[in-house]
Amino acid sequence: MNLTTSFMPIHLYWGENEFLMHRAIGKLRSRILDRDWNCVNYSEYSPSAQETIPQAFADIMTPPVGGGGRLVHLPNSCLLGVCPKTALVKLEHILPAIPETNVLLITSLNKPDARNKSVQLLLTYALAIEFPLIPQWQTDALIQQARTLALEVDINLTADAYSLLVESTGNNTRLTFTELEKLKTYAQSGTINADMVRELVSANAANSLQLANAIRLSNVSQALKLIQNLIDCNEPALRIVATLTTAFRTWLIVKLMAAAGCKDDSAIAQIAELKNPKRLYYIRQEVKSVSANRLQNALKVLLELELMLKSGGDEKLALQTQIIKLCS
Repeated sequence: MNLTTSFMPIHLYWGENEFLMHRAIGKLRSRILDRDWNCVNYSEYSPSAQETIPQAFADIMTPPVGGGGRLVHLPNSCLLGVCPKTALVKLEHILPAIPETNVLLITSLNKPDARNKSVQLLLTYALAIEFPLIPQWQTDALIQQARTLALEVDINLTADAYSLLVESTGNNTRLTFTELEKLKTYAQSGTINADMVRELVSANAANSLQLANAIRLSNVSQALKLIQNLIDCNEPALRIVATLTTAFRTWLIVKLMAAAGCKDDSAIAQIAELKNPKRLYYIRQEVKSVSANRLQNALKVLLELELMLKSGGDEKLALQTQIIKLCS
């Protein structure tokens, strides 16, 4: 491992994009660990075990065996939450003394709370990287992410090909990467255009948010087509219902708050559980021509659908029946 004066003994990764985070972890392992000594110098500790923190602290202070460095991985560690006082004191003691051959990796789906003393201490020594899941509606950001992945895959796409690819794969980064690899195999050294994407990236990449919009627009044929695509893609029925429920709940809250005369975007975003208040502009446009009564009834139909699925009925029939009802 090459050592530099900018060496950071802690790597702190967080975010909902597990695919990109997993790739970053793999790259870190390759950089820190020697292939022949990988098993000896890499350790990962479960957050549920009480002895996790003391063992990890002892590990990170131990010089690596053989070549390369040592990597200690703590997924979802209590160091990012309510940290025991004994662990905090120990952390203060060891952080300045971690050998330059060693790296402590802490990962989490959620953003670390900077109000916690342990998080404040870790950030002093950490290289912190966020791996956010780009919202479905941020098309430009999704296209830019697809361009970055295409550089890794070493493939060229036209502008309209990127647009069509993102329309098909949404914010499923793993699927986008997989489709790019498939396109590269097909194109070999050529440039991919929209027709190639249309031919090779099948409709099974359709997602539940597209389905929600089709229902909102009462487009029965499109909704049924999307349902079939999701089924063919082995998307769990209950996950489809959960996504639809979230979408209609968000639409209903924004609709009701607008009817009540509320203009505080931050307050509306908090109640609707939106991470980005700027998204409200688009949601308001979406619900402009939809009544609150229809949105409320949709939630009732989705609850019925959830009960039908949990009762062990025919999933495809239940989905199709209730989707038609939702579009009515």
